[in-house]
Amino acid sequence: MMELITAVSLMILHRVDGGEVAVSPSHVTSMHARAPSSGQNKLVTGEARCIVWLSDGKLLSVLEPCDAVKRLMNEAAR
Repeated sequence: MMELITAVSLMILHRVDGGEVAVSPSHVTSMHARAPSSGQNKLVTGEARCIVWLSDGKLLSVLEPCDAVKRLMNEAAR
């Protein structure tokens, strides 16, 4: 009998509260670098370097810069 093995590639990102979250790169819909602004954005904390939107509509404020998240996505896809 032939077995089918499925590999799930996840990347670990660091939330601004110090926690870690495992994210499947296929669930990332968009990323935006946190732009400095004079106004107060209530959705994004000041420590966030990248805002990651997921396919379920949630957003993650992470410490990694967006270019590092893109690199992790590429590595997980291999």
